[in-house]
Amino acid sequence: MNKKKRFDNNKIYGDHFNVSPSKKLYEVFRNFFLSSKNWWLTKNNIKKYFEKNDFKNWIINNIPADSSISPVITWVGHSTFLIQISGINILTDPIFNTFLFFYPRNFPAGITLEKLPKIDFIIVSHNHSDHMEKKSIAYIIKRDNSTVLVPKGNKDWFLKKGFSNVYEKEWWTECSFNLKNENIKFSFLPAIHWSAESAFSVNRSLWGSWMIEFNNYKIYFAGDTAYSNHFKDIAKKFSSINIALMPIGPIYPRMTQKISHVDSYESVNAFIDLKAENFLPMHWGTFKLGSDNFLDPINQLKMAWSKKSKFLEDKKLNILKIGQKIKFDFPFDQIAKKPYGYELS
Repeated sequence: MNKKKRFDNNKIYGDHFNVSPSKKLYEVFRNFFLSSKNWWLTKNNIKKYFEKNDFKNWIINNIPADSSISPVITWVGHSTFLIQISGINILTDPIFNTFLFFYPRNFPAGITLEKLPKIDFIIVSHNHSDHMEKKSIAYIIKRDNSTVLVPKGNKDWFLKKGFSNVYEKEWWTECSFNLKNENIKFSFLPAIHWSAESAFSVNRSLWGSWMIEFNNYKIYFAGDTAYSNHFKDIAKKFSSINIALMPIGPIYPRMTQKISHVDSYESVNAFIDLKAENFLPMHWGTFKLGSDNFLDPINQLKMAWSKKSKFLEDKKLNILKIGQKIKFDFPFDQIAKKPYGYELS
């Protein structure tokens, strides 16, 4: 049996991110212990924390429209977004369930699987189970015959399940589709992260981010990533990014999270590097992944945005609740400097 190629592509963006698989696995267990010891082994556990603090106003149960012409983005939770544009429905990094018992879900998904509209495309940033939840993905594909775009090294699982409408991509490659008489393009781009379906498959598949383009309208999905110069490289290739879906956590413990996850300050710096117009935060609050308190990533994000305000003129920070949607207007002039109109609901 041929072994899969091991991806060490992080070295492209600096050797300090080029972590060996064995060390990466060590970091995973170290990170889990450090992030959980002050949470699970003390009285300040998740259940008591949420009983003491009422966060119910952070979720909106949403039944989305079947489709939308103008761009509408709904945060389902974690890194899962429903993107609706020109009658096409796209789902990012689907997860609708709890993926591991020691990483409990703080909130249910903002849209249930059964209430999802027909999904035309599923895009996956990497194969960690909180980003590529196989149970949810299988349900959607069986129901909708969705087209799936995955990083290189992940196609085999889909084929074994009988799902053939799958495209596997490497960094800086793209694929275009004509659907409902509309052309849409997906480009797979770098990220600073890693992959593993199990302890024996570390970095056996690629990881990355995605750019979605429709009529020069660009939506960037950052996936999971640490901070590096890949954001500037992406901005050189893709000008006038309309919307950036950016991770902001987990934050703590920083010494272990930094190698794979941006915090809110780094995410704002990345957004500035991208020269994007609208910032939508993700990868916070849905699961207990680090030692952050629930609102730490959002509070830090607001502080970072304020401190960097001179670089953020004419930019818009859009903080969504789980299940909340935001509607953008299609621009008639891509040269316009101000953000396009939007509507929250």
